[in-house]
Amino acid sequence: MKHSFEVQKFTQIPFDGILAKKVLNMQKIIDRLKKIWHWFDPLFPEQDIYTKRLSFRYSIVALLILTIVITLLASLMPLNEYIGFDWTHFWGKQNIPAFYPPWTVYLVKFITYPMLIGITIASFIIATYQRSNHMLSSLAALLSFPLIWTVFLGQLEGWTVLGMLYLPWLIPMVLVKPQVSVFGLGARRSYIIAFFIFFCLSLLFWGNWPAKMFAITTYYSGDDYPQDIGLGIMGLPIFLSMLWFSRGDMDMLMACGAFISPHLVFYNLLPLTPAVARLKPGKAIIAMLISFTPLLSNWLGEKGWLFGWGFVFWLWVNLAIQRYPNMQLTRWIKKRDSHF
Repeated sequence: MKHSFEVQKFTQIPFDGILAKKVLNMQKIIDRLKKIWHWFDPLFPEQDIYTKRLSFRYSIVALLILTIVITLLASLMPLNEYIGFDWTHFWGKQNIPAFYPPWTVYLVKFITYPMLIGITIASFIIATYQRSNHMLSSLAALLSFPLIWTVFLGQLEGWTVLGMLYLPWLIPMVLVKPQVSVFGLGARRSYIIAFFIFFCLSLLFWGNWPAKMFAITTYYSGDDYPQDIGLGIMGLPIFLSMLWFSRGDMDMLMACGAFISPHLVFYNLLPLTPAVARLKPGKAIIAMLISFTPLLSNWLGEKGWLFGWGFVFWLWVNLAIQRYPNMQLTRWIKKRDSHF
């Protein structure tokens, strides 16, 4: 018995030592990963963009009720060659352009035009409510041109607004119209991680679908698409000058990201538009009025669409003023617009 105990003791000590060494090495790896994780803390400051929050349960209930009510009201709208044009010619027929991600078809397959309006406006109302600085600011957001134009055409930006409400779980919806929404994912590490996980899985299921999206410029007959105000690489200096100040703020990141979007039509700014509600009433009303300036293209021609950049710039500057009240430039601006 004594000999058996000694054998057991002799064989167990090396095993315990190896196991302890492995645990220690694993702990060192974890500590190193934690240190690397914290290196990036300055890129993700805690920045709450909401003035009020709905719990998940209440937001879902509100979303369902609003969607049902608005869908019923929207069913009274006629579909013709003007109202619901994109729904009639594309989404309603499940005619998905090649530059949309492959799961887009599942978002339009089982809905109608009134349901799309219901989802769009309901999601927008909740996003606006949670950001609301004042009732008039919220109203200004709801009356802004990107929402009106999206509903009028029957475009899919409402899915993107819904996806932004429930990040990181609804990443696929965010990516349906990623022109500005994808930059909002940079506000949190969890959003970025969720994006890469879904992106890798989507490549396994659907192959190299991003290649088709990046070939977007070939779709519109040799880039002949006057409503496209995307600056692409030309907007890089503006983007870089705004990026550091936008860290952690989803809306500011979307605003500065819009300047490097390779393809941007004004209704693509719908995910950014709820940010109007964060402004003081006077500035929110100005933002709403500026949002209609692209209609000057009816008189000025194609270059009139470029006035839409005034809306993006106005939003970002005023959000920056709110965020950095002690900066010298902010104090100088406040002295000159104290009447708002």
